[in-house]
Amino acid sequence: MLVAKKSDGVRLSLGERYEKSDLIEIRSREKFYCPECDEEVVMKLGNKKIWHFSHLAGGSCQYEYERESEYHLTGKLKLYNWLKEQGITAELEQFDPKMNQKPDIAFELQNQKYAIEFQCSAIPSEIFEKRTRTYFDHGVIPIWVAAESLIKRKSHNIVSINNFLYLFIRRSGYSWNIPAFCPVTGQFINLHGAIPITSKKTLTKIEVQSINQYSLAEFVSPADKPFSFLKAWQSENQKMKSRYLTSPGAWQNPFLKELYRNHLSLLTIPFEIGLPVRSSPYIETPSMIWQTYLYLDVFRHYQIGDIIYYSRIREAFYKRIRRKEIKLRILPAAREKDHWHALAEYVFLLTRVSYLEKIDSGKVKVLRKIIIPNSIDDHIKAEADFFTKYEKEIIESIFP
Repeated sequence: MLVAKKSDGVRLSLGERYEKSDLIEIRSREKFYCPECDEEVVMKLGNKKIWHFSHLAGGSCQYEYERESEYHLTGKLKLYNWLKEQGITAELEQFDPKMNQKPDIAFELQNQKYAIEFQCSAIPSEIFEKRTRTYFDHGVIPIWVAAESLIKRKSHNIVSINNFLYLFIRRSGYSWNIPAFCPVTGQFINLHGAIPITSKKTLTKIEVQSINQYSLAEFVSPADKPFSFLKAWQSENQKMKSRYLTSPGAWQNPFLKELYRNHLSLLTIPFEIGLPVRSSPYIETPSMIWQTYLYLDVFRHYQIGDIIYYSRIREAFYKRIRRKEIKLRILPAAREKDHWHALAEYVFLLTRVSYLEKIDSGKVKVLRKIIIPNSIDDHIKAEADFFTKYEKEIIESIFP
């Protein structure tokens, strides 16, 4: 920690600019205490590590969720100084008794309170969700900043985002954003947009900026950053299908077994299935799978001209959730919306690609059949034609 209380209760922050000799003199005559648990802490003024306070061995501070590394302390301090350099009055490690929480950094901008949490290692999702919910309940917007080391890049626009890192994701307007920071290089790494392929592999735009170039306005409210994704989306979906079919134990995969029972091949799944939609991060199950379930449970049973009630689609989707065949994500930092928006966006996209027609807010009409190609060659040609014809509509499903 970077802040402790002196014997008289006054806070001493090592985030301020002190001469080492002054701190040594203060340390010689003072005892220091944790602002949260009141246990005694030690001021450490080494030459190799950043100056900090540390609990004594065997301490039982309930607020100390992780032993802070040098990396963590440095990151916190650099983010704090970055805010101060922009004229922001920020508080470092200020415990809030009303929330019973201590954000790494707290500040206020245009009458809105914010809390920055710089997280370098995984903590239980229950703690993450509780802390996030508590901030929102008290009118504070939390901005969880991931350590750059948590970002696992796979290629130019593809990142492996596990369930823990998805907890950081927030929405600004139409855009998804995960902010990260590297205190070693002094760079912000932003993941703009999130188009999941599998439960982890995600298409995103990776933007790297020096801390001196990055604006507070962009940090607080990230702008939409559209990027070209459709060809990569198609390519990655093909790879996913191949991995499903060639993985050991594929014959035991419940999804593949259900396709087999319904006389469907993964390689000739209709191209109206597995389309990208903006709110898909709320659903952990890949789009190809949950949209296939909707086809099996709903769409294949209707003919041209039939009316489908949206409640029927929701019911089928929820039944798969109850059976744990569709898994959802909890995205506490995104807050405003949920998985039902992904479902509604998919139905809307099906109207944009001329399969359905919206009648009113509660029902749609079938305009054409969903064709199952007879061969892989037929599927490849028809799919190319489909994506060429509806490229604009599919792109706008992500970046309206």
